[in-house]
Amino acid sequence: MTISMNSVQSTSISEVGYRRRTLKVQFNTGRTYEFRKVPRATYDRFLNSDSKGRFFNEEIRATFPEKEL
Repeated sequence: MTISMNSVQSTSISEVGYRRRTLKVQFNTGRTYEFRKVPRATYDRFLNSDSKGRFFNEEIRATFPEKEL
């Protein structure tokens, strides 16, 4: 499944994408991860958050199954 990525304003995250409950996050380090079973509402809140890094750490990192790509 291809997920198109969009740039975001963040000091730690460079791009994010979402498709069919899968969130893809690329960090400024170049590492990229996929997170499964992410509700659309969580993705929308992530995009609209003032701090993408903080939201990621508090709401996504330990909550959803992940895989490094």
